[in-house]
Formats: sequence, structure tokens, C-alpha cells
Amino acid sequence: MKEVLQHIAVREARFAAHPFFSDMRMDRPIEQVMAFAPRLTFWVMTFQDVLRLNAHFIQDAHLKALATRHHAEEGGHDQWFEDDISALTGGSLSIGTMYGRAHVKTRDAAYAIISEVYRPVDDRLRIVLLWALESTSHVFFSRTAIISAAQGADDRLKYFSDHHMQAEAQHAMFEQELAAELEAMQLSPEVRADALAMVDRIYAAFDTMFDGLRVNLEREHAEAPAPGLQAHTAAAEVLPLEMEEDLEIIVLEEDGEARAA
Repeated sequence: MKEVLQHIAVREARFAAHPFFSDMRMDRPIEQVMAFAPRLTFWVMTFQDVLRLNAHFIQDAHLKALATRHHAEEGGHDQWFEDDISALTGGSLSIGTMYGRAHVKTRDAAYAIISEVYRPVDDRLRIVLLWALESTSHVFFSRTAIISAAQGADDRLKYFSDHHMQAEAQHAMFEQELAAELEAMQLSPEVRADALAMVDRIYAAFDTMFDGLRVNLEREHAEAPAPGLQAHTAAAEVLPLEMEEDLEIIVLEEDGEARAA
């Protein structure tokens, strides 16, 4: 199993170098820096089912107990996320918005990850899946916690702030137990190959997700007012997200004029 854990460490380091993280500029208000946050919604909600179903399909009693405990310790984090979205945007996402085009990459990645749960795999690979997901979380939340603290937003945010990191730190003993379990596992060459392939698929899904978040972040940074200028945030002046995402500009060849359709 050491080879699998080493592979996760390599993929984690590669994920940490994703351009998305360097694009999270600190010279803008927290609402602009975290403009990508609503587009994580589908994954955050799916994540709870990934953990629940993953534990459900484990047959080994000891490993099932580990996965069930992990699911329980992650419980409630989705509510932190909803509260943070409300604090950052002043509202919540509609279902229609979550299924809009701007959220496609997040949905694609979430489907890819949950598909791993339905594969008929060795129970030990289901613990590897949890470890791979934890490694991506450590990368992401270590970045958002720094930004939240630097922007003085720790009193407003939980999911994206150090509050989340402190909660994870309280689970450190369980993580050590999980790591010890993984270290002790002996895998056949076939199962090891399956584990390595699964890890690659999970990280490929996160690359897809963050590629999509980056595209939207770049667009929102380009459209945002320069630092120091007052942004227009009054509710009456903001175009609803579902309208904004579906808005297309059609150029009429007859007279060269453009109209929204």
C-alpha cells in the first residue's frame, strides 16, 4: 500500500500547483476572491452521498466502521457551506442555477467521483478513496483559510475559513488511525494497479472541476471593478444568475445590430 500512498502524495502536490490556486488574488474584496464558491455547490452536496454510499457498500465490518465514522465526522459541513454562500452572495442558489452551464464542470467531476463508489472494488480501495478525497481537501482548505484570515472574514465564514481547518485538526487522531490502517495493508499487484488507477481518476475529476472554476474566476475578475472602485451590488442592479448564464448575444447580419435572446 505504500506505493499507493506515495502516489497520492505525488498527485496531491501536482494538484496544489493547479493554476486555479495562484489565480486566487488577494488584492480584491473577499466576495470577488471567492466568486467561484457557488459553483462548488453540486460537489459539496454530492460529497455527503459519496461518503454515505461508500460506507454502505463496504462488507468488512472493521473497514465499514472506519468509513462510517469518517462520514459522521464530515456531517454538517454542507450547512457551513450554505451559510458561507449566503454570507458571500447575500442569498442562495436556485436548483436551476446549479444545473446551469456555469456549473457543468463541477457536475461532471462530481458524477465521475460518485461513479467510483459504484464500481465493484476491494473494500480496501474504498478506504483509499477516502484518503484521496482528504488529500484534495487539505490542499483546497489550506488556501481558502489563508485568504479568509487575510481578508478578516473568519468571523463571517466557516466552510472556507480556519474554522474548517480547526475542525479537521480535531480529527487528526482518526486520520492517524486511518493512515496506520492503510500502511499496514498488503495489496496484490492487481488490486494495487486498481488503486493507482482509481487515484488517478479522482484527481483527474478534480482537475476538471478546478479547470471549470478557473475559467469562471477569470471571467468574473475581468468583469469586476478595479480595486478601490465601488461595485454595484444593490439587488435591483444585479442580474439573476440563471438569467446571466443563459444570456446569449446574437448578431443580426441584416443590420449589424445586436440584441439579447
